[in-house]
Amino acid sequence: MLYLFPNLLADLESHYGYLPGSVDAAVAQLTGLIAEHEKEGRRFLRRFSFEPPKTFRDIPIRQLNEHSTESDKKELVREIRRGGVWGLVSDCGMPCLADPGADLVLMAREQGIAIQTFAGPSSILFALVLSGLGGQHFTFHGYLPKEEPALIQELKRIEKISQREKSTHLFIETPYRNVRMLDKILSSLEEQTWLSIACDLSTPAQFVQTRRIKDWKMLPLQDIDKRPAVFVIRA
Repeated sequence: MLYLFPNLLADLESHYGYLPGSVDAAVAQLTGLIAEHEKEGRRFLRRFSFEPPKTFRDIPIRQLNEHSTESDKKELVREIRRGGVWGLVSDCGMPCLADPGADLVLMAREQGIAIQTFAGPSSILFALVLSGLGGQHFTFHGYLPKEEPALIQELKRIEKISQREKSTHLFIETPYRNVRMLDKILSSLEEQTWLSIACDLSTPAQFVQTRRIKDWKMLPLQDIDKRPAVFVIRA
C-alpha cells in the first residue's frame, strides 16, 4: 500500500484545519515514509500521534528527490511490494505536483500497487483558484529560465499562448529572485495582460493580488522578496 500525503505549505504550529483527520489515521499505520529529505520527512511525522511505545522516530525514511536515479526508484518500489504501508510526502504541498514523486507513482501503478491520496494544500491550485483568472484551461510551467534573454523570450511565448488559447499560466521562482522576476514580467508583457501574485499561501501572512500589468506598474514594488510565491498570468 502506498499513501500520497499532503503536507503543509509552511512550518505552522499545528496541522489541524489544514489536513483531514484521515491523514492522522493513515500515518499511524505507516511501515515507512518516502520523503525528499530525511529532516523534512521527520518534521512531517512528528506532527502525528503513534500508539506507544512507537514514536515518529521509529518510522524508517527513504529519500526520493531530484538526485534519485532510476535504480533508486525501482528499489523503492521493490520495498513497497515487499509489504507494509508506505507513505510518500513532499517537503510542502501535494506530492507529484512540482515534485519528483510522479515517477515513483507511475512505477507503482505498473506493478499494481494500491495507491491512495488525500485532500490537502497545494500552492499551485490555491494560487490558481484565488487569482480569479480561471482554471478551465491552465498550465503550470515550474521554473522559467534564469538567463535574462531566455526568461524574457519565455514570458513572451507564454503570453502569446495565453492570448491564442485563452488559457491561464502559472510558474514559480526561487524566493530570493522574486523581485527580479516581477521586474521582468512588468517590463516584458503587454499592458492589458493580467498578473496575479500569490505569496505565503495558507499562512497568516498570505498575500494575493490580481491586476493588469499597467496597474501593477503604478504601484510601489511589492514586498515579495524571499517569500514563497506563485505567479499567474492570463492575456
